[in-house]
Amino acid sequence: MPGSSSIDLLKSITKDQTDIGRPVRPRSVYTAYPYVDAGENRTQRFADQHKVYDILPPSEQWMPSPSTSPPITISHLALAQLWRQQARNAKRLQPSCYLSDQGYMENWREPDADVGIGAAVATSHGTISLWLRERVRIDMTVDQAIRIINRKNNIVLTLSSSGSTSSLIHPNGRVYQYGSRVEIMANDPHGNNKYAKMWYKGVSFTSEKCALVYLVDSGGTRSTADNFLQMTQDFSVSVFYTGSRYGPSCSQEVISVLQNGQYWMTDDLTQNWIINGIRISQTRDGLVRVACNNNKYQLRTSPSNGNASLSTPFVHCTASMGQTSHLFVRRGERRMHYDGSSFIVRNAGHSAGFDEKNQLKVY
Repeated sequence: MPGSSSIDLLKSITKDQTDIGRPVRPRSVYTAYPYVDAGENRTQRFADQHKVYDILPPSEQWMPSPSTSPPITISHLALAQLWRQQARNAKRLQPSCYLSDQGYMENWREPDADVGIGAAVATSHGTISLWLRERVRIDMTVDQAIRIINRKNNIVLTLSSSGSTSSLIHPNGRVYQYGSRVEIMANDPHGNNKYAKMWYKGVSFTSEKCALVYLVDSGGTRSTADNFLQMTQDFSVSVFYTGSRYGPSCSQEVISVLQNGQYWMTDDLTQNWIINGIRISQTRDGLVRVACNNNKYQLRTSPSNGNASLSTPFVHCTASMGQTSHLFVRRGERRMHYDGSSFIVRNAGHSAGFDEKNQLKVY
């Protein structure tokens, strides 16, 4: 709370918690908390393989309308368990600030007991973290950069503050979209990873054990010379921070954003948040959906089945695990689909790729 000392704030919290019969020890509702990303290990490798289908049309409207389920405006975001108990009454609590002496958190570390599931955290690095059920965390900046970390399935979805750059990291592969280009790496269970690039010439592709690079353009398929990005690092950190506003100078703005956040729960026990114009929901089975800018940008992931999707005006990609395991990427008329055995790219009515024996096949 701007203008209040930490001692006065803690005394106020202690008094309020005693009055409502809660433990005297202050707990964090939104928190100033050290956060990993400024010093995060950017060479961390993820687990491998798997595949994807088109599971989220960009036009899908998923957020319940506030007119049918009025959002509750609150001065902070309380713990999810508390909201389950008070969904009807929406009781306001005084926010507390908890300064931790610990260093940077590991990217995949579980939340501290003082953070709590369902808590929105104002980090000391000037960002917002929302800790959800099923080991999912959503990071946000004040200018709407978004990163979803699904620790249960090793999935990361990221959108830059401008919306012009995005990424998906999944056990099946990785997608990095920047401007008009899309770089793709599909993880092969036998180590022969596939690479593709969607750009103004068409779709270039190759594999680690292939000596040639192929291009599918308006004239068909031919060999060419091209380079592909090295995508083994955690480039989601760069997507999230580059061009974004963050740091200690944003701390007061972050707290103001949290104080104006909204939360409500629908009859089917779907939890909903609106934070800084970003709409977030988590269904009863753990599915997380995030949207901003009138649904032009949508991200979602399901910890229960390892699905993930990312839809922006620049790219649409999906990934899933299990029996329907796949990786799918679409930009305009260009496509890439990989199901763990066959790898196919399409452009201007032409298709080519690698078959189950890693042999070039022109369709």
